[in-house]
Amino acid sequence: MILAILLFFLIILSWQDYKEQMIYNAIPITGCVIGIICNYFANNFNNAFIGLCFGFIVLGVIYFAILKIKKFEGIGFGDVLTSAMIGAFLGVNETYLSLCFGFCLGFLFCFLFKKKKVALIPFFTFGVMITQILGVFYEIHVFNFG
Repeated sequence: MILAILLFFLIILSWQDYKEQMIYNAIPITGCVIGIICNYFANNFNNAFIGLCFGFIVLGVIYFAILKIKKFEGIGFGDVLTSAMIGAFLGVNETYLSLCFGFCLGFLFCFLFKKKKVALIPFFTFGVMITQILGVFYEIHVFNFG
């Protein structure tokens, strides 16, 4: 159920990012709130909150570092909020893996098709799906807070 809600949000955001190269911040912020609430009722609040903070901080640092060094947005702030939303739904371990897969897929796509700029959220969506498929077969723990 939680995964279905996350994928619903990610599909909307992926389409929006692909078509408009822009994310309306209300969608991932709403997703963050819904993810935290869903995980609260699933007795997984701490992991979801840490995942939200992790997703926001990791991409936030990248966002502000590129903005400070290059003087332009290398990734959009909507990508930062979307990674926080992924963290609110999945928790820190799966968020880390999803972002790694998403960035690797995005880099591979840019390399193979000689693109300089791509929508990042569709790759995050594929990263989430890969992480969930692998999670069925393997139980991977990068961080252990338990």
